[in-house]
This record gives sequence, C-alpha cells and structure tokens, in this order.
Amino acid sequence: MKPSANITWFQAQAACESSGKRLPSNAEWQAAVVGTPDPGSDDGTTDCNTASAFNVLPAGSRSACKSARGAFDMVGNLYEWVADWVPRATTCGAWGSGVSPTGDDQCLASADTAGEPGALMRGGSFASGSLAGPLAIVGSPPPSLPGVTIGFRCTR
Repeated sequence: MKPSANITWFQAQAACESSGKRLPSNAEWQAAVVGTPDPGSDDGTTDCNTASAFNVLPAGSRSACKSARGAFDMVGNLYEWVADWVPRATTCGAWGSGVSPTGDDQCLASADTAGEPGALMRGGSFASGSLAGPLAIVGSPPPSLPGVTIGFRCTR
C-alpha cells in the first residue's frame, strides 16, 4: 500500500476519525520513531527513502527504516502530519547548527503569530535528503496546505 500524499491536515484528521483512530500527538510520534536510524546516504533499497527514489514508496518497502517499536518509514518517504499546531514558523534551521549529532530539519524559529497557525509535520520526506530524520520537525505549513511530500498515519 502506498502512503497517502497530497493531503491537508484536516483531511488526514477526518480519514483517521473515519477509521476510529486519530492523528498521533507530537509526543506520541516522537516515542514511536525511537530506534529508527538517522539517515546517512540513501542506498536506494533498504535505507530510509530520503533521496534516491524521489517519490513515495510502498510502506514497509525499506526494511532498514524501522523503529524499535516496529513502525516503518517514519523517517523519509513522506512528512507526517501530527495532531499538534504551533505558531507558524517562518524560518528553518538545523538542530544545533551542525554542532549536534543530527542535521534534521527544525523549522520552529521566529514564529509568526499572524494568519493561520502551523500544523506540525515530522520525519522528513523523499525530497529531504540529509534533513530527514527522527528529530525532523516542521511547523511552517498551515493545516490547509496539501503537498506531494506530506502524508499521515493514524493511531488509537
């Protein structure tokens, strides 16, 4: 099954509710991603889908992109909507500006409180390259924005 892409936060929430589930909170998503390898180079076959395919792949097709809790593709493939909203981010950086052990996306600085809030997305996508990772977090998109690099998963 291919993950759903090009979907707004509102559509993701409705799809989860239709199946008797909900979008995971940011904290739940972070707990579920633990143990997923931080991507290095994408080997195109087993590592997390962060650069080589440049399109969405069937869920679970990359065997090495699995968390300690057994969740596949939480890094790369698609950014994932989570339930939380924040003041909309206007700039992006990297955790610790390259000083920390990860260069994952971190788009929460200089929040803009005008207009729509930002809905959080986690993990990075097939187009993120080295910015995809277990700590990747983006708060810049409004919840009404669909995107070919944005998907979701549901939880109970």
